[in-house]
Amino acid sequence: MEDLGPDQGDSAALRRRAAELFEGQHAALVGRTDRMFAGLMSAQWLFGVALALWLSPRAWAGTVSQVHLHVYAAVLLGGAITGFPVLLALTRPGLPSTRQAIAVGQMLTSALLIHLTGGRIETHFHVFGSLAFLAFYRDWRVLATASALVALDHGLRGVYWPQSVYGVAVVQPWRFLEHTAWVAFEDAFLLLSISQGLDEMRAIAARQARLEEANRTFEAKVVERTEELARSNADLAQFANAASHDLKEPLRKVASFTDLLARHLEGRLDPEARRLMERVVDGAARMTALIDSILHYSQVTARADPPELVDVAAVLKRVVDDLDVSIRESGAVIACGPLPSVVAVPSQMSQLLQNLVGNALKFRGAAPPRIHVSARRDGRDWVFCVQDNGIGIEPRHAGQLFVMFKRLHSRAEYPGTGIGLAVCKKIVERRGGRIWVESQPGLGARFFFSLPGQEARLDAAAAPQHPARR
Repeated sequence: MEDLGPDQGDSAALRRRAAELFEGQHAALVGRTDRMFAGLMSAQWLFGVALALWLSPRAWAGTVSQVHLHVYAAVLLGGAITGFPVLLALTRPGLPSTRQAIAVGQMLTSALLIHLTGGRIETHFHVFGSLAFLAFYRDWRVLATASALVALDHGLRGVYWPQSVYGVAVVQPWRFLEHTAWVAFEDAFLLLSISQGLDEMRAIAARQARLEEANRTFEAKVVERTEELARSNADLAQFANAASHDLKEPLRKVASFTDLLARHLEGRLDPEARRLMERVVDGAARMTALIDSILHYSQVTARADPPELVDVAAVLKRVVDDLDVSIRESGAVIACGPLPSVVAVPSQMSQLLQNLVGNALKFRGAAPPRIHVSARRDGRDWVFCVQDNGIGIEPRHAGQLFVMFKRLHSRAEYPGTGIGLAVCKKIVERRGGRIWVESQPGLGARFFFSLPGQEARLDAAAAPQHPARR
């Protein structure tokens, strides 16, 4: 069953809020209806004047004529009937007294139009139309006032001036009861419509009040969860920093004391002992690097640096400068096409490109690395591509590249911690994008990542493709 109003289980505050919303909706409806009647009654007054001028512009007494009394009635009496309610509608909309004055003025206008047309039965339909318009207020008191005025007008004029209201000269004192009955018949349906309309408004107000309460509850929970998450992230960052320091300190001691021990026993160790000690030092170094990588990964989520407009071409240039030694040793050539500016965290954008370009330098084949960075529009996104001519990978292994600690090659072949691409994935996803790779063994790889482009813009003055560093 449709909800028609506040529920009994609703709190007192919720019911009060629903009542406030209902009153506000009804006040807005009444104000709109007042303005509608201001225009309607003004138009009716002009119509009445035009009607009087058309039906009986002049009265004749023999050969002498003068302006007909109907014209004066339409102009002066019609203006008096219309002016006051219209003034109230424009200056005091929404008040009960205003709509009562409009109800009186509207029904008097009906009476005047009936008089101007000589009591034609067709003009009586103006009464029924006026009642239907007055029902827009959704206030039964307005209908009561209007209906009582119709009954009084028909009763008095039916006795003292029947030709004005019925178009006949014979007095029919009880005929007004028939007209009143038809008015009451229409009122019954209009009152039913008003009741249903008010119920619907109350139901809408109750639903809106519950929705507001639900939104407030939801927002409070979001704030609470956000604060909890911020505290959790802060605690996690503090733990990660403390843990990394506490873990790296004994590892540094292991490496240092192992090295000191090797020097102390120099010349007295057989090759196997030296190999084992080297493995201890190497393991401590790899563990230190792994801890740094994990800490770096956690900082991608915990970092609170605000995003800003980042020039990707400038970031790439800094990355190339940082990788200068590796580039010279490998004989790599790095080039780029026009690159846009995007909204991102500058340090994360630098880390993203450094990981991708660094991997292209590391996983190279026999030929010197050829790396190309480009960008293109894809709907509302920017799609970047880092392409190389390296060793490539099997397509079936493409999804494993972005999993933490997942390695496709041994450390002996290609050193690393297996976290770099997982960090890239985290950075891109936090900006609402995605990252993927297309590759074939021996044919190089193309790493793609997308970033939302609602706030990104392509530099109109971007130069054509040019080498970034040789």
